[in-house]
Amino acid sequence: MRIGVVTSAYHPEVGGVETHARRLCAALVAAGDEVEVLTQHAVSTDETIDGVLVRRFPLTVAAPNYRFSTALWRYLRGHAGRYDVLHAHSYHALAAVPAALTNRTPLVFTPHYHGTGHSLLRRALHPIYRPIGRRIVARSHRLIAVTHAERELLVRHFPEARARIVVIPNGTDPARTAEPIDEPGRGILCVGRLERYKRVDRVIRAMTHLGDDHRLDVVGAGPARDELEQLARRLGLSDDRVRFHGRLPEDVFAARMAAAAAAVSASAHEAFGMAVADALAAGLPTVASFIPAHRELAVMAGSGVPLWLVNPDDEVALADALRLAASTGRADLGRHPLPTWSDVVLETREVYASVAPRVRLIQQSGAGAGER
Repeated sequence: MRIGVVTSAYHPEVGGVETHARRLCAALVAAGDEVEVLTQHAVSTDETIDGVLVRRFPLTVAAPNYRFSTALWRYLRGHAGRYDVLHAHSYHALAAVPAALTNRTPLVFTPHYHGTGHSLLRRALHPIYRPIGRRIVARSHRLIAVTHAERELLVRHFPEARARIVVIPNGTDPARTAEPIDEPGRGILCVGRLERYKRVDRVIRAMTHLGDDHRLDVVGAGPARDELEQLARRLGLSDDRVRFHGRLPEDVFAARMAAAAAAVSASAHEAFGMAVADALAAGLPTVASFIPAHRELAVMAGSGVPLWLVNPDDEVALADALRLAASTGRADLGRHPLPTWSDVVLETREVYASVAPRVRLIQQSGAGAGER
């Protein structure tokens, strides 16, 4: 199959959607498909990453939450027919609009849907954007939700799409082998884009209830970083207690994860929760917010996985859970029960084949290969 993947941003930019798209595309190429990523960037470039051709189109609007490229729009209008399937990502980014509205190529849409915006302005704009979002949903031959919780939210807001929504959970990768960073104390790892809805502020406040032998390592970038750093200083937490690492290269991040005693996500909204899934796949004791996506992950992971679900607004309860998780020790899970990206590709390619009748699938070596 020849697949065009449309996403607002792509590796090396970091985020849940970016990580999902990169892992899916790499697994599709491994299965024998020809994949091109069509994305947006400050500078127009073409490069190959993991065997995937990444076409970056220059931004017309560069505002972080409203990025848009008219060059991407023009390209899709003129060249979408070269692909068997277009696969657009994220309801909450504008890149899906030209994928849906400029052509008639079979369209699969993974919304990564939260149902709301994550700032006062974005929440105010969300109802205004809804008619455009409804057109994207109506144009999509299939929609892929990454949890049943996301599917229920989509059906609530777009009931007409019920029969076209399938659930394919995100995959996990085996933890990379790395030499742990040798540091004193117990490191608690918090990974994700630094937005207010991720509620990293709750985790920082919980650190005031833990001893000096506990350290919070915050990995990620985003607009909330400055206020989070100011909060840590106001609370008297030194740089040795709360560290902001920004974005890390993959080998450095692997070493940081190998050294961690626990992981935490206090996010208020997730379609899936990839940071939590990756931590669990590595056997890392994890504390997560009690939201539908994390509850579903807990069921998928099973009873043998060290996961504590808490209300992050109760900072004492959050601190108690972090203390327990950091003292538990890693789980030896063997083959963990969470899906892998090979599992995801098998199901995703079946969705592609269902919307592109000229494509037939030949299954090979578990992952499959496509031909016309």
